Amino acid sequence: MATLPPRTLISSEQARQLREASLLVDESHRVRPRYFDGKFLSARDLTRDQSYFLARQAGFARALGPGVVEGLEVSAGVSSSDLLVRPGFGYTSAGELVSLSAVVRVSLAQLFRLQTLAVQLGTLRQPRPPLRNRTGLFVLGLRALEFSANPVAAYPTSLDGPRHVEEGDIIEASALTLSYLADAPPDRIDAMRSRLARDAFVSDALPAMPAELLPLAVLALQGDQVRWVDTHLARRAAGQAHADVLGFGFAPRLLREAHLAQYSQQLRELMSRSLAGRPTASQYFAALPPAGPMPAAAVNTQDFSQSWFPPGVQADLCLVPEDEIALLVEESLLLPPIDLSLNAEALAATAFAILVPVARESLMRTAARLQRRIERPVKALAAAGNVKRSPLDAMRAFEARRLFQLPTPVAEPPDGVDGVWTELLAAQPQLWYTRRRNLAMRPQIEGEVVAVLGADEDEDAVIKRRFPVELLPRVQKVLEKSSVGARAEMVRLLAADKFDSPVLAQVLLGGLEGKGKVGTAEVAQMAETLGAPGVGSGLAKLAAERPELLQDADAVAKLAGSDRLLELDRALANANRFETARMATELKIPARGKLNLDRVLVR
Repeated sequence: MATLPPRTLISSEQARQLREASLLVDESHRVRPRYFDGKFLSARDLTRDQSYFLARQAGFARALGPGVVEGLEVSAGVSSSDLLVRPGFGYTSAGELVSLSAVVRVSLAQLFRLQTLAVQLGTLRQPRPPLRNRTGLFVLGLRALEFSANPVAAYPTSLDGPRHVEEGDIIEASALTLSYLADAPPDRIDAMRSRLARDAFVSDALPAMPAELLPLAVLALQGDQVRWVDTHLARRAAGQAHADVLGFGFAPRLLREAHLAQYSQQLRELMSRSLAGRPTASQYFAALPPAGPMPAAAVNTQDFSQSWFPPGVQADLCLVPEDEIALLVEESLLLPPIDLSLNAEALAATAFAILVPVARESLMRTAARLQRRIERPVKALAAAGNVKRSPLDAMRAFEARRLFQLPTPVAEPPDGVDGVWTELLAAQPQLWYTRRRNLAMRPQIEGEVVAVLGADEDEDAVIKRRFPVELLPRVQKVLEKSSVGARAEMVRLLAADKFDSPVLAQVLLGGLEGKGKVGTAEVAQMAETLGAPGVGSGLAKLAAERPELLQDADAVAKLAGSDRLLELDRALANANRFETARMATELKIPARGKLNLDRVLVR
């Protein structure tokens, strides 16, 4: 076991000289007794020894940073006057370790006792009356305590001294206490939650809690009843104080995560009560995190307007793979939150992306249905119609329509792309948004992306390599009824290594032959099926086991025409060496009729 190098030891005279030169700073809270042979030990010496190590432990805890390390979740109990606190531990700002080893049930009917205990412990900045039928906001916290117990006999310290009894142990404990945060009238108690969130995550202006208290949750109490419990307003994970981003003064990472968690929890509670009409974020929140969920009802597919974000911001629907949403949210957490109290002019440089997730395997097909326009701008609700207009403005507008007969606008035919967006949004119970960086990264000229083959291998070379000569007339008929973009996508798909298998190439040909007109959407649909990861690996094992089978044109055609080919491919891909040999042996190509794979695929 490695030992620490000895500290530099100086004499008392050297210490005096360094102190006079202001080069030595005493740490009076870290003084330990010096032991030597022949020293008379007293209880004071051993107590000082314990105090020294407690101070060292508190220093290490402050280096980690105050907060919850594990557990200590607070939730509503069975009744409206109960709370449940889960086991866990954490550190206070003073460096004290506080912990709970089991679930603790807190009865708010005992608020008088909690208030009395808080006054005795000094956790209240000002003495307040007992919490009988009080309504307001409070912080439930955990504080470290200790008490003596287990009495033992004490021997006399003198020859004629009496014997007496002293407590033999000091037991450490943690106490749940309530600290006053703010008054809140009954009709404003829910709105205060949004204001506190803005103070906590935007202004960083929540009232400071005592250093001896580890905050766990903010409680809204109405009488002896719990109105709501918000853990993320007060609870912080340990280490947050040292998590700034490159020292630029950004909010610590754990604080931004707490803002997202608090907003998500409050939104879930609101949506469980079913938001009425077109929900607006400013109705329920005073600030939004840079990324988070939003109700799908906030986007109206009739006129493609959104009501969640305030007027002045730019919002776009964006088609994204569903497995990239976490990454996009992660990147957006580096940006500052959105203060909803700002006016439209102050929010003019703020942009959002409303994420519409789709499965990655269907991304190309959906993008083709959207004609490659995977982003669509949506307008704010205030700009979409006559909302928030004064009666005087409405009268002026009516007078203007009476004096000037404007031509009736001609209804534009519905856009097929908007129909696809409507279908995608209808399938989403909840959407996600992310704040965008204010960079000019959007193209000024939009158009359709067309894949162009390189000069190293043209279209004819790819087709001749993938299909035998007798199939080229069929391939030519498919190409003739294909658009330019579809031809390019088809050739690019055939150039993939997995289409070395003649079976997959003929499956693609047969699938496109049945289409009346071949566009990029039809090719993307086939690419979704045949280009998925793992497709073709089982046929490759079959070719290695029976190479003569895939050299027979009739066998290849019957395999490609089987409606269970992909099932056979998956079974071979997941089979071991012995099962692969069995399936390859039992695969018989009939001289007439269709191929029957029931016996091969039997388990």
